[in-house]
Amino acid sequence: MNKVLGIKYGKIFGLFAAIILITSYLILNTARVSAQAVDLGIYPPVFQIQTTPPANVKVPFFIQNFQDQSVDLNLIIKAFTSSDNENGQIVFVNDMSSYPDPYLANRINVLDKNQAVDSLTLSPKQKRDLTLEIQIPSNEPKGDYYFSLVFSSNGQPLNNTNSSLASAGIVSNILLSIGPLGKTQGLIDTFSSPFFVTKGPIPFTVRLKNTSDHYITPKGDIQIKNMFGQTIGKVNLLPVNILSNTFRRIPDSLQSGTVSDSEYNKIKSVVDKAQFPVAVWPEKFLLGPYTATLTIALSDQGPSFVKKVSFFAFPAEYMLGILAVTGLVIFIAMRVKKRKNAT
Repeated sequence: MNKVLGIKYGKIFGLFAAIILITSYLILNTARVSAQAVDLGIYPPVFQIQTTPPANVKVPFFIQNFQDQSVDLNLIIKAFTSSDNENGQIVFVNDMSSYPDPYLANRINVLDKNQAVDSLTLSPKQKRDLTLEIQIPSNEPKGDYYFSLVFSSNGQPLNNTNSSLASAGIVSNILLSIGPLGKTQGLIDTFSSPFFVTKGPIPFTVRLKNTSDHYITPKGDIQIKNMFGQTIGKVNLLPVNILSNTFRRIPDSLQSGTVSDSEYNKIKSVVDKAQFPVAVWPEKFLLGPYTATLTIALSDQGPSFVKKVSFFAFPAEYMLGILAVTGLVIFIAMRVKKRKNAT
């Protein structure tokens, strides 16, 4: 009997694709992207599975060929971990000795009409319904397992240290937690903003650490108050996955890839300049002191954390005006003083 406690798909509907030549993201939003060689879609882009043994997990998914010609695909199952960029990129690993069960990947199958497959051919414009199967025996040790289903157009091997293929293809990531799960734990490692600005948008660094024995998907926001204590702005954080015992920097929901270009353009310049992921308040005209309050819950059951930062804004044009007036006053005072001394 299937004892899956919870299987969550991503929140974004549609068809999803990515070039394997670029790193794959663990955020819950993705979008279809065409490669030079292939144009494929897969849904869901992320499997989030929580279960207790014994279990025979079966989850339907599909892959679609958008091309006008057939494509031959080979399937590879690769373990991964988070990259050091703390932005959701992944790094494939060959050594699975750190997993509670290093051989679990051998019990992961992709079924096509109840038959396990490691390759398939998609006809032009064909959509193929498949099933992800994970067999979990009663003695399976608890812990988290992170794998990618990599459908490669020519099956060239993966590099040992990164998530790139020499060929184009499509990826879906598996986040598997075998329980019972331990207590959800973590902390806000960093919440900061520039102390002084002349204008917005304002970038916030939100860096969390997950100290749980399983992945988490925190939810939270940043509320901004002016000098009068009035709430004048809110930044919704993007719900992203943080793997067990890793750090991650959290962006805002405008960076989900699902908003209009006009909305995203409000923060694009700040995002492009940032060395690491930031959450951005898009307000442009700012004047005076402000207080930003971060409230975040590591899970629906908690724990929750609150942290505050303050910053001060003074428009550059105002500053130049004050400097000009101050300079003029000093000049007039000196001229008056000079005339008095002359007499």
